[in-house]
Amino acid sequence: MSAIQTQQPLLDTREMLVIHSLFRREMRLAGGLVRGVPAGDVRRAAEVAAHLALIEDVLHHHHTAEDELLWPKLLDRVADELAPIVRLMEAQHEQVDHLLVRIGALRPRWAQQPAAAQGKELADCYDQLYAGLSEHLDAEEARVLPLVARCITPKEWAALGDAGRNGIPRKHTALVFGMMMYEGAPEVVATMLAPAPLPVRVLVPRLGRRAFRKHALAIHGSATP
Repeated sequence: MSAIQTQQPLLDTREMLVIHSLFRREMRLAGGLVRGVPAGDVRRAAEVAAHLALIEDVLHHHHTAEDELLWPKLLDRVADELAPIVRLMEAQHEQVDHLLVRIGALRPRWAQQPAAAQGKELADCYDQLYAGLSEHLDAEEARVLPLVARCITPKEWAALGDAGRNGIPRKHTALVFGMMMYEGAPEVVATMLAPAPLPVRVLVPRLGRRAFRKHALAIHGSATP
């Protein structure tokens, strides 16, 4: 057992579950969104494509932060028999990244010319991405977060969160937070906001809920997708 494990209480990692809820929901719905765009409807295709690009961008920055700030520390600290779990996480990230690169090439072309064949190809890619991402998130929550709770310091965990938040475009901050709040445990959301000044703690949840409701109605046709 490492010195870190013996000197600190278990880290609260529930913030990761809140973030994952955003990815699970929006990627589960992604293929259906693309299929629902009528062939030739450039306006709707652009709207859906912009939404999906935002989710993919947040996911990319989330994974990049883990690749740079989390996996190396775990590999340095966990016992040798647990290292394959971390290697699995890295391999799954590579699989997800491969699909994101493919989608990144297909999505803009489909948005400009939303033909049926291109829409089907893109929607199928999103279905594959959701399947692979869900498998990865399940494994991370079940097998990696317990290691994180024992081996990562609060300061290191905060740095990981800061890196992920810094990857969100400022104009979308309220919306992305609203996306996380929608299915996130309220007590965990409150913990995420706790270090912020009082005005931020009061305003961000209100702005987030409002932004997500408006966005969900426009994209999903429902405030409760």
